[in-house]
Amino acid sequence: MDEEAPIGRRFGQVVHVAYLVPDIDVAMRDWVRQLGIGPWTCIRDIELDATYNGEPLTLQLHEALAYAGTLQIQLVQSLNDISVATPYQSRVKANQWGMHHVAYFSDDVDRDVAAATTQGFGDVCEMHSADGHRYYYLRAQDSPTELWIEFLEVFPVLSDIYAAGIAETAVWDGTQPIRNLDYSSFA
Repeated sequence: MDEEAPIGRRFGQVVHVAYLVPDIDVAMRDWVRQLGIGPWTCIRDIELDATYNGEPLTLQLHEALAYAGTLQIQLVQSLNDISVATPYQSRVKANQWGMHHVAYFSDDVDRDVAAATTQGFGDVCEMHSADGHRYYYLRAQDSPTELWIEFLEVFPVLSDIYAAGIAETAVWDGTQPIRNLDYSSFA
């Protein structure tokens, strides 16, 4: 490590680690069977209005959420056509699966995005959920690997989802390891 390089600013506690996967069903099954992590809540057919590097985008994906203690694990399967520029595109094209980003709660996403940009993050992807809350991906520009972060705009329902997931995981007995939801049910 370059001893002269400044240490990056931390953005608080990492609240989730996300993994890009080619098949969400296989990934959930493997995490349950191999690691004992579950139960998974899989939200299918998500379509988020987004802007990626200044261009409008409908980000299409399946996501699955589970917890390891208080850390949320997110599995993401990109559903966009490979020709569409997304934060996942280069890895999907190269069949590079695995960790995609770490996420932080933010009570001021504009402030945190500005701070991350000053710190050398770019390739900004702003996403809007069905209820209007914002999420941001940013990629470290000086890293030879694709090092991404996400800011999750904090609101009561998001906090409740985390608390419920953590509580459920603490008492999970291994039954019903996968629960499927359709994103349209959130509208």
